[in-house]
Amino acid sequence: MTSARNRSQHHQSFLAPGEQKLVRAIIAEMPQRVTPLFLTKLGLFGSIVAATALIGCRWSLLWLPLVPVGVFVNWFGIALDGPLAVQRGEARPRLGLVEHTYDLFSQILIIVAFGLSPFLTIEAAFIVLICYLLFSAYTYIRAIARHVQQMAYIGMGATEFRILMVVWAFTAHFLGIDATMDEGVSSLDAAIAILAVIAVCGLAFKAFSDARRVAMDENGHGV
Repeated sequence: MTSARNRSQHHQSFLAPGEQKLVRAIIAEMPQRVTPLFLTKLGLFGSIVAATALIGCRWSLLWLPLVPVGVFVNWFGIALDGPLAVQRGEARPRLGLVEHTYDLFSQILIIVAFGLSPFLTIEAAFIVLICYLLFSAYTYIRAIARHVQQMAYIGMGATEFRILMVVWAFTAHFLGIDATMDEGVSSLDAAIAILAVIAVCGLAFKAFSDARRVAMDENGHGV
């Protein structure tokens, strides 16, 4: 059986190569007093700032510039905490559990906040949230079953997802979209629902393919 130490992370997103170079450069200059746990908490703080700004946009668009600020702080903390722990030899299962838990709740908070903002209805936000949780759950299942932690699907990883959220907030503003004024199912809700169905079907196909590979490996090499 392959040990946990041999599990590899597949960084297949579009921005991953450049992002990893940037992360290494930042970590090399990181002061010793900055700890991985501090970065993890900073990431959660960034998500709170972004979520507050999104909700605040219901009453004033002066909150809008804080959305990318909060998302950037969230990325900074979440993207650097794990690599910093590895570089300093401080990577522990307990720390990894805290990091992943904070990251999960950070993204949930931002997605739900979108549903309370003018840029998405709460129904559309929950559709996005369900998809996010499904893909996250499968990532962890796949890590256990195949000892591979796939960090992206069809070129979209966590960083691309964050950028997409920021871009949508500004795009919706410039297009004059106001979800608080919609009654019933809007065309935007319908479009998101259709994309969600396509994404879930794609995930189901991948899960089926991975299950076949696992079965073939077991039949070929034994349990």
